[in-house]
Amino acid sequence: MVLETALADALYLNWSLPLAALPPAPPGLRYDGAGGSVHGGESQAFFSLVLFRQVGIHLRGASWLALSYPQVDARLYVRDAANTPAILLLRQLVPGWVVPIGRLVGGQPFSAAVCEFPEGLPQECAEETARVAREWRWKFSAGAGLRAAVQIAAPAGGRSPESRRFEEEVAFFRERTRAYWRQGGTLRRVESEPPGAAVLPVRARLEQTDWLDTFLPFAPAQGWTALRSAFLVPRVQHVFAFDGAHDLPVAAPMTAAG
Repeated sequence: MVLETALADALYLNWSLPLAALPPAPPGLRYDGAGGSVHGGESQAFFSLVLFRQVGIHLRGASWLALSYPQVDARLYVRDAANTPAILLLRQLVPGWVVPIGRLVGGQPFSAAVCEFPEGLPQECAEETARVAREWRWKFSAGAGLRAAVQIAAPAGGRSPESRRFEEEVAFFRERTRAYWRQGGTLRRVESEPPGAAVLPVRARLEQTDWLDTFLPFAPAQGWTALRSAFLVPRVQHVFAFDGAHDLPVAAPMTAAG
Protein backbone atom coordinates (compact mmCIF):
# COMPACT_ATOMS: atom_id res chain seq x y z
CA MET A 1 0.00 0.00 0.00
CA VAL A 2 1.43 3.37 -1.06
CA LEU A 3 0.29 6.76 0.24
CA GLU A 4 1.16 10.10 -1.36
CA THR A 5 0.91 13.45 0.41
CA ALA A 6 2.38 16.91 0.88
CA LEU A 7 3.54 17.99 4.32
CA ALA A 8 3.11 21.71 4.96
CA ASP A 9 4.55 24.05 7.59
CA ALA A 10 6.29 21.20 9.44
CA LEU A 11 7.76 22.49 12.70
CA TYR A 12 10.45 20.27 14.22
CA LEU A 13 11.00 20.71 17.98
CA ASN A 14 14.00 18.65 19.05
CA TRP A 15 15.37 17.64 22.45
CA SER A 16 18.42 15.80 23.80
CA LEU A 17 17.64 13.15 26.42
CA PRO A 18 19.80 11.12 28.79
CA LEU A 19 19.88 7.67 27.23
CA ALA A 20 19.49 6.11 30.67
CA ALA A 21 16.12 7.89 31.09
CA LEU A 22 14.49 6.07 28.16
CA PRO A 23 12.66 2.75 28.34
CA PRO A 24 14.41 -0.10 26.49
CA ALA A 25 14.06 0.12 22.71
CA PRO A 26 11.92 -2.60 21.09
CA PRO A 27 13.87 -5.72 20.05
CA GLY A 28 15.66 -5.17 16.76
CA LEU A 29 16.04 -1.42 17.33
CA ARG A 30 18.60 0.68 19.21
CA TYR A 31 18.58 4.35 20.01
CA ASP A 32 20.52 6.54 17.60
CA GLY A 33 22.36 9.10 19.70
CA ALA A 34 25.63 10.55 20.83
CA GLY A 35 27.94 9.32 23.56
CA GLY A 36 30.90 10.62 25.50
CA SER A 37 31.07 14.21 26.56
CA VAL A 38 27.88 15.55 24.97
CA HIS A 39 26.26 16.15 28.36
CA GLY A 40 28.53 15.66 31.35
CA GLY A 41 29.90 12.39 29.99
CA GLU A 42 26.39 10.89 29.71
CA SER A 43 25.20 9.21 26.53
CA GLN A 44 22.37 11.05 24.79
CA ALA A 45 19.37 10.10 22.69
CA PHE A 46 16.96 12.40 20.84
CA PHE A 47 13.22 13.08 20.79
CA SER A 48 11.13 15.31 18.52
CA LEU A 49 7.66 16.65 18.15
CA VAL A 50 6.85 17.37 14.51
CA LEU A 51 3.75 19.55 14.03
CA PHE A 52 2.52 19.80 10.43
CA ARG A 53 -0.42 19.64 8.07
CA GLN A 54 -1.11 16.70 5.80
CA VAL A 55 -2.25 18.19 2.48
CA GLY A 56 -4.09 15.87 0.10
CA ILE A 57 -2.99 12.52 1.54
CA HIS A 58 -4.36 9.68 -0.61
CA LEU A 59 -3.76 6.15 -1.79
CA ARG A 60 -1.72 6.13 -4.98
CA GLY A 61 -4.13 6.11 -7.89
CA ALA A 62 -7.03 7.45 -5.82
CA SER A 63 -6.34 11.17 -5.55
CA TRP A 64 -10.09 11.80 -5.58
CA LEU A 65 -10.10 10.39 -2.01
CA ALA A 66 -7.54 12.94 -0.75
CA LEU A 67 -7.79 14.18 2.84
CA SER A 68 -6.15 17.14 4.58
CA TYR A 69 -5.71 17.62 8.33
CA PRO A 70 -3.19 18.74 10.99
CA GLN A 71 -0.99 16.15 12.70
CA VAL A 72 1.58 15.85 15.49
CA ASP A 73 4.20 13.07 15.55
CA ALA A 74 6.03 12.22 18.78
CA ARG A 75 9.16 10.33 17.79
CA LEU A 76 12.41 8.87 19.04
CA TYR A 77 15.40 8.23 16.78
CA VAL A 78 16.70 4.69 16.29
CA ARG A 79 18.67 2.39 14.05
CA ASP A 80 17.38 -1.03 13.07
CA ALA A 81 19.17 -4.36 12.63
CA ALA A 82 20.41 -3.23 9.20
CA ASN A 83 21.87 -0.08 10.84
CA THR A 84 19.38 2.04 8.89
CA PRO A 85 18.54 5.42 10.48
CA ALA A 86 14.86 5.22 11.43
CA ILE A 87 12.11 6.77 13.53
CA LEU A 88 10.23 5.14 16.39
CA LEU A 89 6.76 6.66 16.51
CA LEU A 90 5.28 6.89 20.01
CA ARG A 91 2.10 8.81 19.25
CA GLN A 92 0.43 10.51 16.31
CA LEU A 93 -2.15 13.16 17.18
CA VAL A 94 -4.84 14.00 14.61
CA PRO A 95 -8.44 15.29 14.58
CA GLY A 96 -10.87 12.77 16.03
CA TRP A 97 -12.50 11.98 12.67
CA VAL A 98 -9.12 10.83 11.28
CA VAL A 99 -8.37 8.32 14.09
CA PRO A 100 -10.51 5.38 12.83
CA ILE A 101 -9.31 5.91 9.25
CA GLY A 102 -5.61 5.86 10.21
CA ARG A 103 -5.98 2.86 12.49
CA LEU A 104 -7.91 0.92 9.84
CA VAL A 105 -5.71 1.80 6.84
CA GLY A 106 -2.25 1.76 8.40
CA GLY A 107 -2.66 0.49 11.96
CA GLN A 108 -0.94 3.66 13.13
CA PRO A 109 -0.84 4.91 16.76
CA PHE A 110 -3.37 7.70 16.17
CA SER A 111 -4.98 9.59 19.05
CA ALA A 112 -7.49 12.44 18.93
CA ALA A 113 -6.37 16.04 19.38
CA VAL A 114 -7.44 19.58 18.57
CA CYS A 115 -4.65 21.27 16.57
CA GLU A 116 -4.28 24.93 15.63
CA PHE A 117 -1.38 25.52 13.23
CA PRO A 118 -0.60 28.52 11.01
CA GLU A 119 -1.38 28.30 7.31
CA GLY A 120 0.22 30.06 4.36
CA LEU A 121 3.25 30.75 6.52
CA PRO A 122 6.10 30.11 4.06
CA GLN A 123 4.93 32.68 1.49
CA GLU A 124 4.48 35.40 4.08
CA CYS A 125 7.75 34.61 5.82
CA ALA A 126 9.68 34.77 2.58
CA GLU A 127 8.52 38.36 2.20
CA GLU A 128 8.63 39.46 5.84
CA THR A 129 11.59 37.89 7.59
CA ALA A 130 14.04 40.49 6.27
CA ARG A 131 11.84 43.29 7.68
CA VAL A 132 9.63 42.07 10.51
CA ALA A 133 10.32 39.74 13.45
CA ARG A 134 6.85 38.18 13.40
CA GLU A 135 5.90 35.44 15.86
CA TRP A 136 3.85 32.41 14.80
CA ARG A 137 2.12 29.90 17.08
CA TRP A 138 1.57 26.18 16.89
CA LYS A 139 -0.64 24.61 19.57
CA PHE A 140 -2.58 21.42 20.25
CA SER A 141 -4.68 19.92 23.00
CA ALA A 142 -5.21 16.23 23.74
CA GLY A 143 -6.20 15.96 27.39
CA ALA A 144 -3.25 18.27 28.02
CA GLY A 145 -1.70 20.80 25.70
CA LEU A 146 1.37 22.28 24.08
CA ARG A 147 1.97 25.80 22.76
CA ALA A 148 5.03 26.97 20.88
CA ALA A 149 5.82 30.54 19.78
CA VAL A 150 8.14 30.64 16.77
CA GLN A 151 10.13 33.26 14.88
CA ILE A 152 11.90 32.61 11.60
CA ALA A 153 15.64 33.13 12.11
CA ALA A 154 18.15 34.41 9.61
CA PRO A 155 20.24 31.50 8.26
CA ALA A 156 23.98 31.55 8.81
CA GLY A 157 25.70 32.67 5.64
CA GLY A 158 27.97 30.70 3.34
CA ARG A 159 29.81 27.67 4.72
CA SER A 160 30.32 29.03 8.23
CA PRO A 161 30.62 26.59 11.17
CA GLU A 162 27.10 27.62 12.25
CA SER A 163 25.72 26.83 8.80
CA ARG A 164 27.40 23.42 8.72
CA ARG A 165 26.13 22.58 12.21
CA PHE A 166 22.59 23.51 11.17
CA GLU A 167 22.80 21.34 8.04
CA GLU A 168 24.10 18.40 10.09
CA GLU A 169 21.31 18.87 12.62
CA VAL A 170 18.64 18.88 9.91
CA ALA A 171 20.16 15.83 8.21
CA PHE A 172 20.15 13.82 11.46
CA PHE A 173 16.47 14.41 12.11
CA ARG A 174 15.16 14.32 8.52
CA GLU A 175 17.28 11.82 6.55
CA ARG A 176 15.53 8.66 7.74
CA THR A 177 13.89 6.20 5.38
CA ARG A 178 12.00 4.00 7.85
CA ALA A 179 9.49 4.53 10.63
CA TYR A 180 8.49 1.90 13.19
CA TRP A 181 5.64 1.74 15.68
CA ARG A 182 4.02 -0.85 17.91
CA GLN A 183 0.70 -2.38 16.99
CA GLY A 184 -0.37 -5.00 19.49
CA GLY A 185 2.37 -7.60 19.63
CA THR A 186 4.16 -6.53 16.46
CA LEU A 187 6.50 -3.78 15.37
CA ARG A 188 5.12 -2.26 12.18
CA ARG A 189 7.24 -0.53 9.55
CA VAL A 190 6.73 1.99 6.76
CA GLU A 191 9.29 2.97 4.11
CA SER A 192 9.74 6.43 2.66
CA GLU A 193 12.31 8.42 0.74
CA PRO A 194 12.67 11.82 2.40
CA PRO A 195 13.04 14.25 -0.51
CA GLY A 196 15.14 17.37 -0.39
CA ALA A 197 13.33 20.50 0.74
CA ALA A 198 13.98 24.05 1.83
CA VAL A 199 14.52 24.22 5.59
CA LEU A 200 14.31 27.41 7.67
CA PRO A 201 16.03 27.86 11.04
CA VAL A 202 13.68 29.14 13.73
CA ARG A 203 13.76 30.40 17.30
CA ALA A 204 11.11 28.53 19.30
CA ARG A 205 9.80 29.24 22.80
CA LEU A 206 7.58 26.73 24.56
CA GLU A 207 4.73 28.44 26.40
CA GLN A 208 2.97 25.25 27.55
CA THR A 209 4.36 21.72 27.97
CA ASP A 210 1.57 19.92 29.85
CA TRP A 211 1.18 17.27 27.16
CA LEU A 212 4.84 16.29 27.31
CA ASP A 213 4.76 16.14 31.12
CA THR A 214 1.58 14.05 31.10
CA PHE A 215 2.10 11.51 28.32
CA LEU A 216 5.85 10.83 28.18
CA PRO A 217 7.68 8.83 30.87
CA PHE A 218 10.97 10.61 30.20
CA ALA A 219 12.19 14.21 30.10
CA PRO A 220 15.31 16.19 29.21
CA ALA A 221 17.68 16.79 32.10
CA GLN A 222 16.93 20.54 31.99
CA GLY A 223 13.17 20.19 31.39
CA TRP A 224 10.99 20.47 28.31
CA THR A 225 11.53 24.18 27.79
CA ALA A 226 15.23 23.48 27.05
CA LEU A 227 15.07 22.76 23.31
CA ARG A 228 18.13 21.41 21.54
CA SER A 229 17.06 22.88 18.19
CA ALA A 230 14.09 23.80 16.05
CA PHE A 231 13.50 24.27 12.33
CA LEU A 232 10.71 24.57 9.80
CA VAL A 233 10.12 22.70 6.52
CA PRO A 234 7.62 24.87 4.57
CA ARG A 235 6.43 22.18 2.15
CA VAL A 236 7.60 18.82 0.87
CA GLN A 237 6.07 15.98 -1.14
CA HIS A 238 6.18 12.57 0.51
CA VAL A 239 5.51 8.96 -0.51
CA PHE A 240 5.02 6.21 2.10
CA ALA A 241 5.00 2.48 1.41
CA PHE A 242 3.50 0.18 4.05
CA ASP A 243 4.99 -3.31 3.97
CA GLY A 244 3.51 -5.86 6.37
CA ALA A 245 6.21 -8.38 5.47
CA HIS A 246 8.60 -6.55 7.83
CA ASP A 247 6.43 -6.73 10.95
CA LEU A 248 8.54 -7.94 13.88
CA PRO A 249 7.32 -9.65 17.07
CA VAL A 250 7.83 -7.69 20.29
CA ALA A 251 7.46 -8.78 23.87
CA ALA A 252 5.41 -5.95 25.40
CA PRO A 253 4.30 -2.40 24.68
CA MET A 254 6.61 0.48 25.59
CA THR A 255 5.30 2.60 28.41
CA ALA A 256 5.76 5.65 26.20
CA ALA A 257 3.32 4.31 23.62
CA GLY A 258 0.50 5.07 26.05
